[in-house]
Amino acid sequence: MRLLFPLALLCVVAGCATDNQDDNKAPDAIGMNSFALAARYGTPAGYQHQGEYLQLNYGSAAAGCQIIVLVDQQQRVAGWASAGRSCPTR
Repeated sequence: MRLLFPLALLCVVAGCATDNQDDNKAPDAIGMNSFALAARYGTPAGYQHQGEYLQLNYGSAAAGCQIIVLVDQQQRVAGWASAGRSCPTR
């Protein structure tokens, strides 16, 4: 639970996506099944255990977009944040 506040703060600072998918908008991934997430974004570049959540890291600074996805124990997306010039806008 101690890690939830820093992750929520990261989400606020980096800008969590909650809009529906449009041409210039980021997709709404909250509640998405982790298998659907893998089908859409592929294999993550890395991962970490964050208490009750699994943090999946997609993209890179070199590519201009980093996406952090939190997956809960039921394998659903619980939150996500993105940062970088090449990332979709909210």
